Amino acid sequence: MPKRTDASAPLLTEAALLRELEAACLRAERGRCPLSLALFASENAAGEKTLRAAVLTGACACDTPCRTTDGGYALILPGAGTFAARNIAADIVRAGLNSGYACTAGIAGVETGENAHAETLLRNAHEALARSEKGSVVIYREASEALSIRKALVHSHEKRFLFSGGL
Repeated sequence: MPKRTDASAPLLTEAALLRELEAACLRAERGRCPLSLALFASENAAGEKTLRAAVLTGACACDTPCRTTDGGYALILPGAGTFAARNIAADIVRAGLNSGYACTAGIAGVETGENAHAETLLRNAHEALARSEKGSVVIYREASEALSIRKALVHSHEKRFLFSGGL
């Protein structure tokens, strides 16, 4: 995909980010395709200019870069699952580190577009960003179910034995 080349392009505000993210969620659900949201933060104000340039040049033409109210940046990545988003975010974080400024990234995403909601993606991405350390990329993951619940589940090979009398 072609990369953005204009690092001075205007960015969406956070209110516009929510509107654009909701539209991206609807498109992802309709097309049953993945959607990810990456949030970026710089360690200081001096690194924000470098981070802005890295976000804009690291984004493809179909991605939507935005400015957040807390001084960070967001990147809506339609069609990108969490692992593709991690690669994109890692390149952006690496560009910041190469310029001498540490930044972090937090990613949230949905793989099939089902049950995609802008507020949920934004909240989960903020949680992942809060857990990230200097120069790292963290992907939000749902907490796994308790072991006691999993013990009660019947596995497919057990079902075959119970209902067909054999393996």
